[in-house]
Amino acid sequence: MALCTLREKSDCLIVALPVSVDHVEAVTLEKELREYVARQPKALLCDMSGTKYVSSSGLRVFLAIGKMAKTSGVHLGIFSLTEFVDHIFSMTGFTQVIAIYDTEEAAVRAVSKW
Repeated sequence: MALCTLREKSDCLIVALPVSVDHVEAVTLEKELREYVARQPKALLCDMSGTKYVSSSGLRVFLAIGKMAKTSGVHLGIFSLTEFVDHIFSMTGFTQVIAIYDTEEAAVRAVSKW
């Protein structure tokens, strides 16, 4: 059973992430995101508007997928972070590593300029 909801917009894959990205979900999430990057979209954009929690295992998934995406020439971005998740990403320095956008529209617009 898939953790994420996937849809396409322009040349991007938009992935709605689950409510919690903890140790239990991390393995499945990484597998799903790897499959999406392997499709070679222009961008993989993660909708985190419904994600309330991200553990260290979840952060590791973003690092691994970010590395894979970069190697594959796929832009990885996330948007609509909830307050707690935004705090986690800021505290851990992930805001310097992964492109973060306020909204889906902003993410798609940024990618369309490439």
